[in-house]
Amino acid sequence: MNKLQQSMITSLLEKHALGICTPEEMDLLQQWYAAFPENGSVWENKEEKEAMKDALKANIFNAITPAQVVSITQAPDKTQRKIWWSAAAVVAVLVVTYLLYNKYNYKKGPEYIVVTAVAGKGIIKHELPDHSEIWLEPGTTIRYHKDFVRDVRIIELTDGMAFFSVHKDAQHPFLVKTPGGVQTKVLGTEFTVKAYAQLAIVQVMVTSGIVQVSDSTHILDTLKADQQLSYEQHTHAIKRMDGPPEDWRSGELALNNAPFAEVARILTNRYGLQVSYNEKAVARYSFTIHISQQTTADDLLELLKDISGLTYVLNNGKVTIQ
Repeated sequence: MNKLQQSMITSLLEKHALGICTPEEMDLLQQWYAAFPENGSVWENKEEKEAMKDALKANIFNAITPAQVVSITQAPDKTQRKIWWSAAAVVAVLVVTYLLYNKYNYKKGPEYIVVTAVAGKGIIKHELPDHSEIWLEPGTTIRYHKDFVRDVRIIELTDGMAFFSVHKDAQHPFLVKTPGGVQTKVLGTEFTVKAYAQLAIVQVMVTSGIVQVSDSTHILDTLKADQQLSYEQHTHAIKRMDGPPEDWRSGELALNNAPFAEVARILTNRYGLQVSYNEKAVARYSFTIHISQQTTADDLLELLKDISGLTYVLNNGKVTIQ
């Protein structure tokens, strides 16, 4: 920021503190604020920071001259108020600048590592800093703190389905959190969590070990190997099932009374299709089907047509359900 820009911004901050900025001047201030980097320093260098501080200091002395300071206790009420309002305006500018400086130069919030499996591009495997491993279904996104191994190992499954093979560490519990507040807690085990952003149902399927599933208020259940739980976040309904979960990492996928929205998600994630459909028209359908590694998008669409009578148009990577 050059000296002219610095002088202009300082003047605008003073006027903002006094509440006398014009709409055009407010726009300039907002553009200046919006231009700050999300990460990094507001000031380009130490000299620029010191120059802004000197300019603000000069404004204080311009607003309150030595003569005014000497006579302030004897000045008429009107003059006294003017002096104090001038001082308050400059102090307000200092406060605004200090807050901005702290916001962008001191300790920031936690930094995240984000991992995404691109839809239509296949399952990916990711190793965590503690040597735990995660397999992500296409279209799935997870994130975790850069300082992952701390008191608690936390993974946020923001959207999709992931299989976790957790490295055992009794001192550092492993948590998988979903946007709706459901979390799965373990020490060392293998399990799958499915939490699609557009669906209210969260599913946890345990392959080995023991996991504890809870929402934001209480523990929902404790699951052992070959047990599964389905939790409807709107109604808080819990459904528990026994039996080994299918290992979807091999390409085999079993759906049990799945809504059409979940099938549409598979068409998008697995086959990379763009799906359009009328939610009300498909709301009454549910599907119990098995999708193998050899099942193609055409095979799945024909199966849906045979089961429900729904027709479709597939053209250039886009499918419209009618």
